[in-house]
Amino acid sequence: MGHISGDMSDEPQSAITAEIVQLRMKIFLRSPLRRKLLARTMRLLDKVNGQEVLEMSADDALSVALQNAGGGGGAVWSSLAVSETQAELLAEAGIPRIHLGVLPQLPFEEGAFDAIVASDVLEYVEKPAEMMAELHRTMRSRTRLILHVRRKRRTLVELFRRLSGLTDPTRPQMRPGFTPTELFDVLKDGFDVQETSGYGRFFTEFANLLAELFAGVIPSACEPAALDPRRLKRAAAVYAAFTPVFWLAEILDALFFFLPDHHMVLRAKRRMMWVPRVTPRLRDGRSIAEAALGSKIGTAAG
Repeated sequence: MGHISGDMSDEPQSAITAEIVQLRMKIFLRSPLRRKLLARTMRLLDKVNGQEVLEMSADDALSVALQNAGGGGGAVWSSLAVSETQAELLAEAGIPRIHLGVLPQLPFEEGAFDAIVASDVLEYVEKPAEMMAELHRTMRSRTRLILHVRRKRRTLVELFRRLSGLTDPTRPQMRPGFTPTELFDVLKDGFDVQETSGYGRFFTEFANLLAELFAGVIPSACEPAALDPRRLKRAAAVYAAFTPVFWLAEILDALFFFLPDHHMVLRAKRRMMWVPRVTPRLRDGRSIAEAALGSKIGTAAG
């Protein structure tokens, strides 16, 4: 069991068992969309030998997979959980260093980390700029941030998700995602974007939504339904049955390569100081950096 730092007296204890953790991990490994996020993240993170790394994600299975993939070379990983349930899931999975926090504040000293991985976080804070300032504060000079956000778009997938009511009631979403311009506005005061990668085109996203609908649960959520072994066994069976559907979806996404990605994963370098910047604008209203970021996202590998 891992060590959990922080006050968790405000939430009731959850009956988290090894079976629940194993089932959630099994579903993760059968989800092409979540495994693709893991691959993108690890490629951008690169070597972490001997470094202090913080990861924060709403997906406990992704947190475990990240540390398993990057655990070599003497790297010291810390995990930030935003609920007692998430912290217990991580502890039961054997994560050694777990901290409990309330975003956007981070319970760490200045310059504590060489790298930070933040996935599925910005969409759930009221003021993303405050979250980015906190990330900047806890990072050492000229270190790197790996950031995953959903790209804000009006798509059939998002329409179907809203109509189905398939959302995590334990995590109210503040915004549906970010456009490249909005993401730049959040980053520009303290970070320089080095590389951006997109993933999750229409068919893979739609196949994942169908799997969640048939399973009747979001497998990465911390709501009671996603912590019920019977519901998780059913979800695992659904994801196993959907293997050919996921395979077909990836083929269709490759054929329709011109369709936009639904997710953005970027690597940004921390600048020495957090300084609000006013940048010159192009004739179409975009800044030079925004245009460059949009170009990177538009041409990234799917």
